[in-house]
Amino acid sequence: MNCDSAVVFVARDPDGPALPLLLHKILFSPAALWLCRSLQLSGVRRFFVVTETDYLADSAACFPPDAVVLPFDHPQLSARMAAFAADAQDQVITVTRPVWLSFAAAADLAGQDFLLPAEGSAGLYRVDPALLAQEGLSAASYGECYAPPLGPDPILLPLYSLADLARAQCCARLDNLCRWMSLGVQALDMDTVYIDVDVDIGPGTLLLPNTILRGRTVIGSNCEIGPSTMIRDCVLGDNCIANASQLNESRFGDGVNIGPFAYVRPGSSVGDGCKVGDFVELKNSTLGQGTKLPHLIYVGDSDVGAHCNFGCGSITCNYDGNFKYRTTVGDNAFIGCNTNLVSPCQVGDGAYTAAGTTITSQVPPDALAIGRTEPAVKEGWASRHRAKKSQG
Repeated sequence: MNCDSAVVFVARDPDGPALPLLLHKILFSPAALWLCRSLQLSGVRRFFVVTETDYLADSAACFPPDAVVLPFDHPQLSARMAAFAADAQDQVITVTRPVWLSFAAAADLAGQDFLLPAEGSAGLYRVDPALLAQEGLSAASYGECYAPPLGPDPILLPLYSLADLARAQCCARLDNLCRWMSLGVQALDMDTVYIDVDVDIGPGTLLLPNTILRGRTVIGSNCEIGPSTMIRDCVLGDNCIANASQLNESRFGDGVNIGPFAYVRPGSSVGDGCKVGDFVELKNSTLGQGTKLPHLIYVGDSDVGAHCNFGCGSITCNYDGNFKYRTTVGDNAFIGCNTNLVSPCQVGDGAYTAAGTTITSQVPPDALAIGRTEPAVKEGWASRHRAKKSQG
């Protein structure tokens, strides 16, 4: 039996928290989004969501863009419900109370006999669409109720309180990890890996302890993530390494080596084969293919070409206290140690900057820029200085 339609109630319990429990977060996303993804895995493609006026936007964000989301007091609620039910391919799944539904349960929901007699309802039903169209919301519980099979790991949890939500969080973390492991992802320590509901991971990727993957992060195949790494809303290509680092709202090509202790801020794009090494911060910048930022470097608001190398201690000075400016570095450039690139400035293709140089304008292609003074050497100064201490 293919139930392609679902009606979900996102309502606040008068005796519960101010926010509906389905809008509280499990791991990093609302419980309603986890429920939506489980229902989608079972074959549901159409959603009719009923909520309170104050939560229309938050509820809509948890379901597909074509979902019908209406408040309980909408004047056309019954008519819209009837039209929705009339287009259902088969019986309609209704969720009348807050619930966490595991990904493992999706196979049960897609099966012929997933609904079994039960003394106590978990709030999940299968309802005749004709009855739903005729009776409206009151018919949402006039169907067969879902009784999940008994087992050591719960696959459905009614949510009556924040304590239930905390328990669901533990179950959801393990359920989601097991789903990815069944698809070829490896986890060295299953107790310390956290994967958000909309993360996507390629086969062969290894997740090391204390890995946190959030938002709509996409990890390619055969990567190594962790230990102690958090990645939020990023895209990583195949064969990447991210070690003890934090990455945010950025894109990385294939074969990128990140960390340890790198910090990538939003808006960055890192090309294939790049290195973003230890104690490197990258912000709103583009790195071309094969560029290396090995250690102790800050690159912000910059466009860096391919196959460049930045020496230790190099920084872009992108903020003058009022405005931020961009720096441009061409292909095959070499930025010497402790170079200050004062934006806006430009380093041409193949150019070099000597160690300790401050760049404030343009360095032509294939040029060498030296911005340091000759040292003054004072012979015998050190011994005279030490003598002062002995003389009191």
